[in-house]
Amino acid sequence: MTRKIASLAAASAMVLASIASTAAWADTIPTPTAQGPSGDTLAAMQTQCDALAAAYDTGNGDLWKGEVVPGAVTLISGPTEVEGTRVVDESTIQHAGTYVPATLEIRGDPFRIGGSVNLFGDQWSTAGYWTDSTYNFTADFTSTFRFNFSCNITKEVYHPEVTITVPADGVYVVAGDFGDSEAAIRGNCAAFTAQGYPIESRPSWWGEPFHGGNPADPHCRFEGTPAHEETTPAYYDPPVVVATTPGTPIDEIQTDSLYAFEDHGGPVQVTGEYHVGQVVVCISPSTGTTKKGVPGAWRQQNGYTGDKCTTDWFKVAPWGAGTEGSNGTYISVPDYTL
Repeated sequence: MTRKIASLAAASAMVLASIASTAAWADTIPTPTAQGPSGDTLAAMQTQCDALAAAYDTGNGDLWKGEVVPGAVTLISGPTEVEGTRVVDESTIQHAGTYVPATLEIRGDPFRIGGSVNLFGDQWSTAGYWTDSTYNFTADFTSTFRFNFSCNITKEVYHPEVTITVPADGVYVVAGDFGDSEAAIRGNCAAFTAQGYPIESRPSWWGEPFHGGNPADPHCRFEGTPAHEETTPAYYDPPVVVATTPGTPIDEIQTDSLYAFEDHGGPVQVTGEYHVGQVVVCISPSTGTTKKGVPGAWRQQNGYTGDKCTTDWFKVAPWGAGTEGSNGTYISVPDYTL
């Protein structure tokens, strides 16, 4: 992949423009946070729990369920940059590596530094490039997260529908006004009532509206609740956890837009002026045929084309740094006299 870095204004007022380079993957990427599990992942977890619960079912009507219990989430790979999504934050571009000038020139008159027997000049470049760069950028990154979970297996005991017969409950009373016979009839009614207990031995007619079930002879009438059936609907006991079983973890790929740092962004070209530094522009070396320290002849260096590589200029040249008394002697300066 190749990237382009549009431009930046550096502290030296130079402007850097991109040149094509091979990608050097970012060195510092923030760790994404898992956003899942997604709906699909949750559904897959539930499918596993349902299968584990189904293995307990014996078909007796009890209800078995598997409940997903989320576990640890771990980052197992990534973040990995998605090719073609990088957007450089141009305000953060900084040059790095080594500056390689394409053009060099000396500006201004030569100057002295300390006790050196050479003359120096300011070297400038109007074109060149840095071998490397750093910058921040935004890009899409993919990461794989592993979602661990377990299944709580619950059991709800089934109770089927139950219908029972509830025995009659009441007494036999005199059904009318029978004059002198009423006392005897009342006694009969009380006897009829007594035959209902114990329930296990009561006669089949006990609890019917009239003794013997004959409305034409209503001497004793039954008052109370007749025998009837009562039905209890089927129901389940509240769920009880009977086992907790680990599920098989599920991996999920997530894409995030992250703000990252590139520590090897590749070369950047200089399209403005750049002060390379102070270099020797006039030198008076000893020749190979003279002794060390014996004056040679002034010679221009590092692209200086001016006419001030002379001893006369050496004596009056301004100081770029230091003073005349810094150190050194001038015995190798051609024709030097105080």
